[in-house]
Amino acid sequence: MTLYGEDDPNIRKCIRHGPVAHSRRNVYPPSANTPKISNNIKHLSFVWEMGSTIVTMLRLRRPTTLLWGFGLCLLLLFYVTVPSTNTDQCDCRGHQRAVTSSAFIGQSQQEDIRSYPNDKHKMAILIPFRDRFEELLEFAPHIHNFLNTQHKNHHLYIINQVDGLRFNRASLLNVGFLESGIDCDYVAMHDVDLLPMNAALTYQYPHDGPYHVAAPHLHPRYHYPTFIGGILLVKREHFRKVDGLSNKYWGWGLEDDEFFARLKEAKLEVFRPGNLTSGTKDTFKHIHDRRVRRRDMIKCYNQQEITRHRDRQTGLSTIRYRLQSKKEMTIQGAPMTILNVELECDRYVTPWCDCTENIGNTPKSQQSSPKSDDVIVPRLNRKKHLSHDG
Repeated sequence: MTLYGEDDPNIRKCIRHGPVAHSRRNVYPPSANTPKISNNIKHLSFVWEMGSTIVTMLRLRRPTTLLWGFGLCLLLLFYVTVPSTNTDQCDCRGHQRAVTSSAFIGQSQQEDIRSYPNDKHKMAILIPFRDRFEELLEFAPHIHNFLNTQHKNHHLYIINQVDGLRFNRASLLNVGFLESGIDCDYVAMHDVDLLPMNAALTYQYPHDGPYHVAAPHLHPRYHYPTFIGGILLVKREHFRKVDGLSNKYWGWGLEDDEFFARLKEAKLEVFRPGNLTSGTKDTFKHIHDRRVRRRDMIKCYNQQEITRHRDRQTGLSTIRYRLQSKKEMTIQGAPMTILNVELECDRYVTPWCDCTENIGNTPKSQQSSPKSDDVIVPRLNRKKHLSHDG
Protein backbone atom coordinates (compact mmCIF):
# COMPACT_ATOMS: atom_id res chain seq x y z
CA MET A 1 0.00 0.00 0.00
CA THR A 2 1.37 3.40 -0.95
CA LEU A 3 1.18 5.50 2.18
CA TYR A 4 2.15 8.92 0.87
CA GLY A 5 1.70 8.84 -2.90
CA GLU A 6 0.67 12.50 -3.15
CA ASP A 7 2.49 14.10 -0.20
CA ASP A 8 5.25 16.65 -0.63
CA PRO A 9 8.95 15.58 -0.26
CA ASN A 10 9.14 16.93 3.32
CA ILE A 11 7.28 13.85 4.54
CA ARG A 12 10.35 11.73 3.80
CA LYS A 13 12.47 14.00 5.99
CA CYS A 14 9.96 13.58 8.79
CA ILE A 15 10.08 9.80 8.47
CA ARG A 16 13.89 9.82 8.44
CA HIS A 17 14.57 12.35 11.21
CA GLY A 18 11.27 12.05 13.08
CA PRO A 19 9.64 14.61 15.31
CA VAL A 20 12.51 14.37 17.85
CA ALA A 21 14.50 17.16 16.28
CA HIS A 22 11.41 19.30 16.16
CA SER A 23 10.67 18.65 19.83
CA ARG A 24 14.23 19.54 20.77
CA ARG A 25 13.87 22.87 19.03
CA ASN A 26 10.79 23.53 21.13
CA VAL A 27 12.41 22.54 24.42
CA TYR A 28 15.66 24.44 23.86
CA PRO A 29 14.83 27.41 21.65
CA PRO A 30 18.13 28.69 20.17
CA SER A 31 18.90 32.25 19.38
CA ALA A 32 18.62 33.48 15.84
CA ASN A 33 22.42 33.25 15.18
CA THR A 34 23.15 29.96 16.94
CA PRO A 35 22.33 27.49 14.08
CA LYS A 36 24.32 29.48 11.55
CA ILE A 37 27.44 29.77 13.78
CA SER A 38 27.30 26.09 14.71
CA ASN A 39 27.09 25.03 11.08
CA ASN A 40 30.03 27.29 10.07
CA ILE A 41 32.24 25.82 12.81
CA LYS A 42 31.42 22.29 11.66
CA HIS A 43 32.22 23.24 8.04
CA LEU A 44 35.60 24.78 8.95
CA SER A 45 36.58 21.87 11.17
CA PHE A 46 35.74 19.33 8.52
CA VAL A 47 37.62 21.23 5.76
CA TRP A 48 40.67 21.77 8.00
CA GLU A 49 41.02 18.13 8.98
CA MET A 50 40.42 16.88 5.45
CA GLY A 51 42.97 19.33 4.04
CA SER A 52 45.59 18.41 6.63
CA THR A 53 45.20 14.74 5.82
CA ILE A 54 45.57 15.30 2.07
CA VAL A 55 48.67 17.52 2.52
CA THR A 56 50.31 14.90 4.71
CA MET A 57 49.73 12.25 2.06
CA LEU A 58 51.14 14.42 -0.73
CA ARG A 59 54.37 15.13 1.19
CA LEU A 60 55.13 11.44 1.35
CA ARG A 61 56.67 10.21 -1.84
CA ARG A 62 55.98 6.62 -0.98
CA PRO A 63 53.14 6.60 1.53
CA THR A 64 52.77 3.29 3.16
CA THR A 65 49.55 1.28 3.13
CA LEU A 66 49.10 2.08 6.78
CA LEU A 67 49.09 5.83 6.15
CA TRP A 68 46.73 5.52 3.24
CA GLY A 69 44.39 3.40 5.33
CA PHE A 70 44.65 5.83 8.23
CA GLY A 71 43.79 8.75 5.96
CA LEU A 72 40.79 7.01 4.43
CA CYS A 73 39.53 5.96 7.85
CA LEU A 74 39.88 9.52 9.07
CA LEU A 75 37.84 10.84 6.15
CA LEU A 76 35.21 8.18 6.72
CA LEU A 77 35.11 8.98 10.43
CA PHE A 78 34.47 12.65 9.83
CA TYR A 79 31.85 11.86 7.17
CA VAL A 80 29.92 9.66 9.60
CA THR A 81 30.24 11.73 12.78
CA VAL A 82 29.61 15.20 11.38
CA PRO A 83 25.83 15.86 11.28
CA SER A 84 24.09 16.78 8.08
CA THR A 85 24.88 20.30 6.93
CA ASN A 86 21.53 20.69 5.22
CA THR A 87 20.03 23.88 6.61
CA ASP A 88 16.54 23.05 5.27
CA GLN A 89 14.51 22.19 8.33
CA CYS A 90 11.57 19.80 8.26
CA ASP A 91 8.49 20.89 10.11
CA CYS A 92 6.91 17.57 11.11
CA ARG A 93 3.97 19.10 12.87
CA GLY A 94 1.78 18.84 9.79
CA HIS A 95 2.75 15.24 9.10
CA GLN A 96 3.19 13.74 12.53
CA ARG A 97 -0.36 12.35 12.68
CA ALA A 98 -0.15 10.94 9.15
CA VAL A 99 3.14 9.17 9.85
CA THR A 100 1.95 7.78 13.15
CA SER A 101 -1.43 6.52 11.97
CA SER A 102 -0.39 5.13 8.60
CA ALA A 103 3.07 3.72 9.17
CA PHE A 104 2.00 1.34 11.91
CA ILE A 105 -0.83 -1.11 11.27
CA GLY A 106 -3.30 -1.13 14.10
CA GLN A 107 -2.46 2.33 15.41
CA SER A 108 -5.39 3.83 13.53
CA GLN A 109 -7.69 1.52 15.42
CA GLN A 110 -6.67 3.14 18.69
CA GLU A 111 -7.37 6.65 17.46
CA ASP A 112 -10.93 7.87 17.08
CA ILE A 113 -10.55 9.79 13.83
CA ARG A 114 -13.83 10.95 12.30
CA SER A 115 -13.97 11.80 8.61
CA TYR A 116 -17.43 13.25 9.20
CA PRO A 117 -17.57 14.96 12.63
CA ASN A 118 -21.34 15.34 12.48
CA ASP A 119 -21.68 11.56 12.50
CA LYS A 120 -21.02 10.59 16.12
CA HIS A 121 -20.74 6.88 15.32
CA LYS A 122 -18.43 4.70 13.26
CA MET A 123 -19.37 1.48 11.50
CA ALA A 124 -17.19 -1.57 10.89
CA ILE A 125 -18.32 -3.27 7.69
CA LEU A 126 -17.58 -6.99 8.13
CA ILE A 127 -17.33 -8.91 4.84
CA PRO A 128 -16.85 -12.70 5.11
CA PHE A 129 -14.72 -13.62 2.12
CA ARG A 130 -13.16 -16.39 0.09
CA ASP A 131 -12.30 -16.47 -3.63
CA ARG A 132 -14.50 -13.50 -4.55
CA PHE A 133 -11.86 -11.03 -5.73
CA GLU A 134 -13.77 -9.90 -8.83
CA GLU A 135 -16.81 -9.16 -6.68
CA LEU A 136 -14.67 -7.31 -4.14
CA LEU A 137 -13.27 -5.09 -6.89
CA GLU A 138 -16.80 -3.93 -7.65
CA PHE A 139 -18.14 -3.93 -4.11
CA ALA A 140 -15.44 -1.95 -2.25
CA PRO A 141 -15.50 1.33 -4.24
CA HIS A 142 -19.28 1.15 -4.60
CA ILE A 143 -20.06 0.84 -0.87
CA HIS A 144 -17.32 3.34 0.04
CA ASN A 145 -18.76 6.00 -2.27
CA PHE A 146 -22.32 5.12 -1.24
CA LEU A 147 -21.53 5.69 2.45
CA ASN A 148 -19.46 8.81 1.77
CA THR A 149 -22.50 10.30 0.08
CA GLN A 150 -24.38 9.74 3.34
CA HIS A 151 -21.44 11.13 5.38
CA LYS A 152 -21.09 7.89 7.34
CA ASN A 153 -17.88 7.12 9.24
CA HIS A 154 -16.93 3.58 8.27
CA HIS A 155 -14.14 1.12 7.61
CA LEU A 156 -14.12 -2.11 5.59
CA TYR A 157 -12.85 -5.37 7.09
CA ILE A 158 -12.42 -8.27 4.67
CA ILE A 159 -12.28 -11.47 6.73
CA ASN A 160 -10.60 -13.86 4.32
CA GLN A 161 -10.74 -17.57 5.20
CA VAL A 162 -7.42 -19.12 4.13
CA ASP A 163 -7.61 -22.58 5.72
CA GLY A 164 -8.60 -25.83 4.00
CA LEU A 165 -11.94 -26.20 5.78
CA ARG A 166 -15.37 -25.45 4.37
CA PHE A 167 -16.48 -21.84 4.30
CA ASN A 168 -17.95 -20.63 7.60
CA ARG A 169 -19.58 -17.23 7.22
CA ALA A 170 -20.81 -17.01 10.81
CA SER A 171 -17.40 -17.74 12.34
CA LEU A 172 -15.75 -15.18 10.07
CA LEU A 173 -18.23 -12.56 11.28
CA ASN A 174 -17.30 -13.43 14.87
CA VAL A 175 -13.63 -12.99 13.99
CA GLY A 176 -14.32 -9.68 12.25
CA PHE A 177 -16.18 -8.40 15.29
CA LEU A 178 -13.23 -9.22 17.58
CA GLU A 179 -10.59 -7.84 15.20
CA SER A 180 -12.37 -4.65 14.11
CA GLY A 181 -11.40 -1.27 15.50
CA ILE A 182 -12.44 -0.39 19.02
CA ASP A 183 -13.58 3.00 17.74
CA CYS A 184 -16.34 1.31 15.72
CA ASP A 185 -19.45 1.19 17.89
CA TYR A 186 -21.60 -0.85 15.49
CA VAL A 187 -21.04 -3.44 12.78
CA ALA A 188 -22.60 -4.19 9.41
CA MET A 189 -22.74 -7.89 8.58
CA HIS A 190 -22.46 -7.44 4.81
CA ASP A 191 -22.41 -9.81 1.84
CA VAL A 192 -19.79 -8.94 -0.77
CA ASP A 193 -22.19 -9.67 -3.64
CA LEU A 194 -24.99 -7.32 -2.56
CA LEU A 195 -24.75 -3.66 -3.63
CA PRO A 196 -27.23 -1.03 -2.37
CA MET A 197 -28.60 0.98 -5.29
CA ASN A 198 -31.37 3.09 -3.75
CA ALA A 199 -29.94 6.25 -2.16
CA ALA A 200 -32.77 6.18 0.38
CA LEU A 201 -31.22 3.10 2.03
CA THR A 202 -29.47 4.33 5.16
CA TYR A 203 -26.77 2.62 7.20
CA GLN A 204 -27.84 4.49 10.32
CA TYR A 205 -26.72 3.68 13.83
CA PRO A 206 -29.24 1.10 15.14
CA HIS A 207 -30.32 2.90 18.31
CA ASP A 208 -33.39 0.82 19.04
CA GLY A 209 -32.25 -2.59 17.82
CA PRO A 210 -30.72 -4.49 14.86
CA TYR A 211 -31.52 -2.81 11.55
CA HIS A 212 -31.98 -5.11 8.55
CA VAL A 213 -31.09 -3.09 5.47
CA ALA A 214 -31.67 -5.95 3.01
CA ALA A 215 -35.26 -6.53 4.13
CA PRO A 216 -37.25 -9.47 2.70
CA HIS A 217 -39.52 -7.15 0.72
CA LEU A 218 -36.43 -5.53 -0.88
CA HIS A 219 -33.90 -8.37 -1.30
CA PRO A 220 -33.70 -9.67 -4.90
CA ARG A 221 -33.76 -13.33 -3.86
CA TYR A 222 -34.93 -14.12 -0.30
CA HIS A 223 -38.39 -13.04 0.83
CA TYR A 224 -39.39 -15.13 3.86
CA PRO A 225 -40.34 -13.05 6.94
CA THR A 226 -37.59 -14.26 9.31
CA PHE A 227 -34.80 -13.57 6.80
CA ILE A 228 -32.10 -11.24 8.19
CA GLY A 229 -29.21 -11.98 5.81
CA GLY A 230 -27.50 -9.81 3.23
CA ILE A 231 -26.97 -6.61 5.25
CA LEU A 232 -27.67 -6.36 8.98
CA LEU A 233 -26.56 -3.54 11.30
CA VAL A 234 -25.98 -4.44 14.96
CA LYS A 235 -24.66 -2.46 17.92
CA ARG A 236 -21.59 -3.98 19.54
CA GLU A 237 -23.35 -4.44 22.88
CA HIS A 238 -26.21 -6.29 21.20
CA PHE A 239 -23.79 -8.52 19.29
CA ARG A 240 -22.10 -9.46 22.56
CA LYS A 241 -25.42 -9.89 24.33
CA VAL A 242 -26.44 -12.75 22.01
CA ASP A 243 -22.87 -14.17 21.97
CA GLY A 244 -22.46 -13.47 18.26
CA LEU A 245 -23.25 -16.17 15.73
CA SER A 246 -23.10 -19.94 15.93
CA ASN A 247 -19.85 -21.58 14.80
CA LYS A 248 -21.54 -24.80 13.65
CA TYR A 249 -22.49 -23.65 10.15
CA TRP A 250 -19.86 -24.96 7.75
CA GLY A 251 -20.94 -24.68 4.14
CA TRP A 252 -23.72 -22.51 2.79
CA GLY A 253 -26.85 -21.28 4.54
CA LEU A 254 -28.92 -21.25 7.76
CA GLU A 255 -26.53 -19.27 9.99
CA ASP A 256 -28.68 -16.13 9.64
CA ASP A 257 -31.79 -18.03 10.68
CA GLU A 258 -30.06 -19.22 13.83
CA PHE A 259 -28.90 -15.67 14.54
CA PHE A 260 -32.50 -14.45 14.19
CA ALA A 261 -33.48 -16.96 16.89
CA ARG A 262 -30.79 -15.50 19.17
CA LEU A 263 -32.08 -11.98 18.66
CA LYS A 264 -35.65 -13.04 19.26
CA GLU A 265 -34.68 -14.93 22.44
CA ALA A 266 -32.85 -11.80 23.69
CA LYS A 267 -36.03 -9.77 22.99
CA LEU A 268 -34.26 -7.60 20.41
CA GLU A 269 -36.65 -6.34 17.78
CA VAL A 270 -35.38 -6.24 14.20
CA PHE A 271 -36.17 -3.00 12.34
CA ARG A 272 -36.35 -2.64 8.56
CA PRO A 273 -36.56 0.24 6.07
CA GLY A 274 -39.99 1.42 5.03
CA ASN A 275 -41.57 3.73 2.47
CA LEU A 276 -39.32 2.47 -0.35
CA THR A 277 -41.00 1.88 -3.69
CA SER A 278 -38.01 0.46 -5.58
CA GLY A 279 -39.00 -3.13 -4.74
CA THR A 280 -36.93 -6.28 -5.26
CA LYS A 281 -35.55 -5.34 -8.67
CA ASP A 282 -34.11 -1.85 -8.21
CA THR A 283 -33.16 -1.60 -4.52
CA PHE A 284 -30.09 -3.85 -4.66
CA LYS A 285 -27.78 -5.29 -7.29
CA HIS A 286 -26.92 -8.95 -6.72
CA ILE A 287 -23.62 -9.61 -8.50
CA HIS A 288 -23.17 -13.28 -7.58
CA ASP A 289 -23.30 -15.71 -10.50
CA ARG A 290 -24.11 -19.15 -9.09
CA ARG A 291 -23.19 -20.75 -12.43
CA VAL A 292 -19.60 -19.55 -12.03
CA ARG A 293 -19.26 -20.03 -8.26
CA ARG A 294 -21.48 -22.81 -7.00
CA ARG A 295 -22.42 -22.60 -3.35
CA ASP A 296 -21.20 -25.34 -1.02
CA MET A 297 -24.50 -27.02 -0.19
CA ILE A 298 -23.09 -30.47 0.59
CA LYS A 299 -24.49 -32.14 3.70
CA CYS A 300 -22.58 -34.88 5.52
CA TYR A 301 -22.86 -36.70 8.85
CA ASN A 302 -26.00 -35.40 10.61
CA GLN A 303 -25.37 -31.78 9.59
CA GLN A 304 -28.80 -31.24 8.08
CA GLU A 305 -30.53 -32.24 11.31
CA ILE A 306 -28.24 -30.43 13.77
CA THR A 307 -28.10 -27.10 11.93
CA ARG A 308 -31.89 -26.77 11.83
CA HIS A 309 -31.88 -26.29 15.61
CA ARG A 310 -30.85 -23.52 17.98
CA ASP A 311 -27.17 -23.71 18.96
CA ARG A 312 -26.58 -23.12 22.67
CA GLN A 313 -22.99 -24.33 22.79
CA THR A 314 -20.99 -22.13 20.41
CA GLY A 315 -20.72 -18.45 19.58
CA LEU A 316 -18.51 -15.40 19.93
CA SER A 317 -17.14 -16.63 23.26
CA THR A 318 -16.03 -20.00 21.83
CA ILE A 319 -14.58 -18.97 18.44
CA ARG A 320 -11.12 -20.42 17.83
CA TYR A 321 -8.96 -19.09 15.03
CA ARG A 322 -5.48 -17.93 14.06
CA LEU A 323 -4.87 -14.55 12.46
CA GLN A 324 -2.33 -15.46 9.78
CA SER A 325 -1.73 -11.89 8.61
CA LYS A 326 -3.23 -8.43 8.55
CA LYS A 327 -2.88 -6.21 5.48
CA GLU A 328 -3.99 -2.72 4.48
CA MET A 329 -4.99 -2.02 0.90
CA THR A 330 -7.03 0.39 -1.20
CA ILE A 331 -9.27 -0.31 -4.19
CA GLN A 332 -10.11 2.81 -6.21
CA GLY A 333 -9.90 5.03 -3.15
CA ALA A 334 -11.68 2.63 -0.79
CA PRO A 335 -9.38 1.75 2.15
CA MET A 336 -9.82 -1.62 3.83
CA THR A 337 -8.20 -4.07 6.22
CA ILE A 338 -7.63 -7.62 5.01
CA LEU A 339 -7.69 -10.23 7.79
CA ASN A 340 -6.33 -13.57 6.61
CA VAL A 341 -7.84 -16.07 9.03
CA GLU A 342 -7.43 -19.78 9.71
CA LEU A 343 -10.45 -21.20 11.52
CA GLU A 344 -10.22 -24.17 13.87
CA CYS A 345 -12.72 -27.01 13.81
CA ASP A 346 -13.77 -29.29 16.65
CA ARG A 347 -14.43 -32.40 14.60
CA TYR A 348 -16.28 -34.07 17.43
CA VAL A 349 -18.83 -31.23 17.58
CA THR A 350 -18.95 -30.40 13.84
CA PRO A 351 -17.37 -33.20 11.79
CA TRP A 352 -19.00 -31.65 8.69
CA CYS A 353 -16.35 -28.89 8.61
CA ASP A 354 -14.65 -31.19 6.08
CA CYS A 355 -16.81 -33.43 3.92
CA THR A 356 -14.17 -34.44 1.38
CA GLU A 357 -14.03 -38.03 2.65
CA ASN A 358 -17.60 -38.30 3.89
CA ILE A 359 -19.98 -37.43 1.08
CA GLY A 360 -23.12 -39.45 0.58
CA ASN A 361 -23.92 -42.35 2.88
CA THR A 362 -21.88 -41.41 5.96
CA PRO A 363 -22.09 -42.38 9.63
CA LYS A 364 -23.81 -39.93 11.93
CA SER A 365 -22.13 -38.05 14.74
CA GLN A 366 -22.33 -39.50 18.23
CA GLN A 367 -24.12 -36.38 19.43
CA SER A 368 -27.76 -36.59 20.41
CA SER A 369 -30.19 -34.57 18.33
CA PRO A 370 -31.60 -31.36 19.85
CA LYS A 371 -35.15 -31.17 21.13
CA SER A 372 -37.83 -30.76 18.52
CA ASP A 373 -39.13 -27.56 20.15
CA ASP A 374 -35.77 -25.89 19.45
CA VAL A 375 -36.22 -25.95 15.68
CA ILE A 376 -35.25 -22.58 14.25
CA VAL A 377 -35.42 -23.31 10.53
CA PRO A 378 -38.77 -24.57 9.28
CA ARG A 379 -38.98 -26.34 5.98
CA LEU A 380 -40.00 -23.60 3.56
CA ASN A 381 -41.89 -23.64 0.31
CA ARG A 382 -39.00 -22.67 -1.95
CA LYS A 383 -41.28 -21.60 -4.82
CA LYS A 384 -43.09 -19.19 -2.52
CA HIS A 385 -40.19 -17.64 -0.63
CA LEU A 386 -37.29 -17.82 -3.09
CA SER A 387 -36.77 -16.19 -6.45
CA HIS A 388 -34.04 -16.27 -9.05
CA ASP A 389 -30.83 -14.36 -8.53
CA GLY A 390 -31.17 -10.66 -9.14
